[in-house]
Amino acid sequence: MDRHIPGPASGRRRRTSRLTLWLTAVLVLLSGCAIRLDGPPDPVPSPDAAEQVRQHAAIASAQLAELADATSAPGEEIAALLAGIGTTAQAQLDALGGVWRAPARPDDPSPSVPGLDVPGDTRPADVLSALVDSAAAARDAVALPAVDEDLAALLSGIVLQREAAASALAEMLDVDPGLADPEPRLPTTLTEAAAGLCRTLDALAYAGETIAARSTGDARARAAAQAISDRDLAEQIAVAAGLDGTSDDPREVSYAVGDLQADMTSWRADLVPGWLAQIPAADPADRMGLLDHARAAARVAPPDPSQAFPGQG
Repeated sequence: MDRHIPGPASGRRRRTSRLTLWLTAVLVLLSGCAIRLDGPPDPVPSPDAAEQVRQHAAIASAQLAELADATSAPGEEIAALLAGIGTTAQAQLDALGGVWRAPARPDDPSPSVPGLDVPGDTRPADVLSALVDSAAAARDAVALPAVDEDLAALLSGIVLQREAAASALAEMLDVDPGLADPEPRLPTTLTEAAAGLCRTLDALAYAGETIAARSTGDARARAAAQAISDRDLAEQIAVAAGLDGTSDDPREVSYAVGDLQADMTSWRADLVPGWLAQIPAADPADRMGLLDHARAAARVAPPDPSQAFPGQG
């Protein structure tokens, strides 16, 4: 039987040769563009001023959380407070976005973060120092121009929480916490959002005047002096916010008061969130003065230190 034997696959060989030439040309072009798989990694980006503030606050929060967890307490009450401090510090760390860590490099496969090391033998006094120092650093950072509204609000809440925790821990340890005294200052302008704060202070003045009228001696003098101070501050806020003498002025001639002391305690506590609400929209140069108004209010009506951001919902 006559069988047909096919000839050599010259077409297939030509296609293979063309593919080989094409791949060779591509590799030559890539090498000419200096694209190397074994080249050095991209440089680590430099953080801007805002990121440096955020990272510093995050490191302080991470260190505080670890420090509180690692510290042995002499009693159940202090142990519970330390546990709460660690929990709130972790919540603050999460709200700040965590600690940024540099990516691994060929010469440093496990880069460390400066400032995160915690000594092995720690005492409650070390936690107290960390609370005071980190609160002071956050207070200073609030006034920096690079800090935006959101970060300013977070830092302000951190200041109040850590100062409250420091005061509570210092009382248990029977020591002075060493917190800086507030230096409250009022900006020349405020937004209309200050209306609630204005009304609260005016109501406190009314209640204080009522107490003064019912008191005698030193108690009367103290109540009257505090009422004058509260009413004067309410007036300053009304003017700064453009509310004075307008239909939006929230102040009343009189206020419904039930239990005077209970109402005043509640209104004093309302001053903390009232002042905090003014900080984000304020000019950076005015933030610290407003924060110190909140700090001063917190000295009279201490916030709950178990809240990561007291007065902020």
